[in-house]
Amino acid sequence: MKTRGMVVKRTLTLLLAASGIGLLAHPASAASINRNANIVVGWAEPPDSLNPATTGARDVGPLDVNIFNTLVWMTPQFKVTSDLATSWTQSPDGRTLTLQLRHDVTFHDGTPFNAAAVVANIDYITNPATQSKSALGLLGPCKTAKATGPYTVEFTCSAPYAPLLAHLTEPYLGMQSPTAIKKWGKDLGLHPTGTGPFKFVSYTPNQSLVLERNDAYKWGPAATGHSGPPDIARITYDIVPNSQARINQFQSGQSVMMQETPGVFWNALKAGGRFNAVPVPISGMGIFAPINASLWPTNDLAVRKAIMFAVDKNGVSKLADAGAHPVSNTPLEKGMTAYDPSLEGMYTYNPKKAAALLKADGWTKTGKFWEKNGKPLTIKLTAISTVPEYPLLAQAIQGYLLKFGMDATVQQLAVPAWLAANIKGQINMTPLQFVDADPDGLHFWFLPGQYFNWSHYTNPELTKLLTEGQQVTDPAKRIAIYKAAQKIIMEQAVEMPLHQNIDLVMTSKKLTGLSWEGGGFEYFGTAAITK
Repeated sequence: MKTRGMVVKRTLTLLLAASGIGLLAHPASAASINRNANIVVGWAEPPDSLNPATTGARDVGPLDVNIFNTLVWMTPQFKVTSDLATSWTQSPDGRTLTLQLRHDVTFHDGTPFNAAAVVANIDYITNPATQSKSALGLLGPCKTAKATGPYTVEFTCSAPYAPLLAHLTEPYLGMQSPTAIKKWGKDLGLHPTGTGPFKFVSYTPNQSLVLERNDAYKWGPAATGHSGPPDIARITYDIVPNSQARINQFQSGQSVMMQETPGVFWNALKAGGRFNAVPVPISGMGIFAPINASLWPTNDLAVRKAIMFAVDKNGVSKLADAGAHPVSNTPLEKGMTAYDPSLEGMYTYNPKKAAALLKADGWTKTGKFWEKNGKPLTIKLTAISTVPEYPLLAQAIQGYLLKFGMDATVQQLAVPAWLAANIKGQINMTPLQFVDADPDGLHFWFLPGQYFNWSHYTNPELTKLLTEGQQVTDPAKRIAIYKAAQKIIMEQAVEMPLHQNIDLVMTSKKLTGLSWEGGGFEYFGTAAITK
């Protein structure tokens, strides 16, 4: 799982290259490219670690995708294509995945890439001492890798695991130099060494990350449509958490790209026409709020459904980010495998329907708030205090609940306290995001015993469906399974989808060719600066 600040699709009008990857238009002539360009990118959050095996941060993925290659690559249309692996086969029982690897790849430190290097990476990720976050979870039950030839590697799963190939595309499973793993140990995150288009130069904590072109790079994913080394010589990611400072930096020309643009500025800068507005879709479950089915009063299904009808999500989006993000109405984002449009209209903004549900359930409203058996209907919301959007979302939800007659409060918490409160089931609702390239992401939230089952809801039918979804390899059957699972989630109102998860990126007109891997990871291996 990946979140902003820690762990934790809209159908877009994209400019698509013939390869099928999202791109800004690339200059027509190589003569127009400045191959000595040193660019600055305004980045919103400091990385927790640049080590892909140990990070849990969503915003580290787009950094690592430029340093590390993965075994396979995913296009923005969720097609798995070759990267360090050229081909693969899966056993009929779904327990073994065999990959054939490229023969011409070296890590930035000169270490050769081969099957032994892949095994060393998997051993490192699965070693408890590594304390892997996202990477370990992405492997699921497939935690054993064996070299069956110099350039052939075999993954073995303790149970069939259909999402494995899609998960291998994520930068959190980027291949690291085995030499670097041994040399740097716990300091590996300060010395990231991959095979990617850019090499690590320096990292100044909370200030900047500097990368330089890998001139030896000739093994970029074919789906990107770019061959050879990058056209940009150096990238400096300036870490500027303050939104206004990031905007000022960009508008003054100090940076050529700004990430996570606040909605009100996105709308204004887009309308001005001086810059390129690039909505980068982030796959998964979007921005949503789990609703705790174990804590009073949201342990009452009627209350959960009333909440869904009482909150105007269009209004929430406008209040929180000037409406720059389209609303979500389903557990999986538009564009995701198993997205189900039939669920879009299940909960429209309808306070009258919400009131009818509560009345039928024995709630009365004689004063300001609804009550039952002498107890007012109180809702506790939390939000991560360090990510500006989340308190705004929580406060917008609070406003609608108060207007409807639910006594809603918002508590802003630092990440450790926020995690603890939600894990212990002390909170009714909290806004967050979840990123995944496969619908199996739902299992993290709704299977028994999962760390992120913050709705504290499971039932045998849902458990059966989510387990089958991991094991069934037939694509059509998987889609049907995940649609059925989403219907239960929505009928039980244990999750409120809020809005689509999009990185609102602004770029200079001189920056062209910026692309992204499926999942929403900005990739500079295809980018260029025009003269």
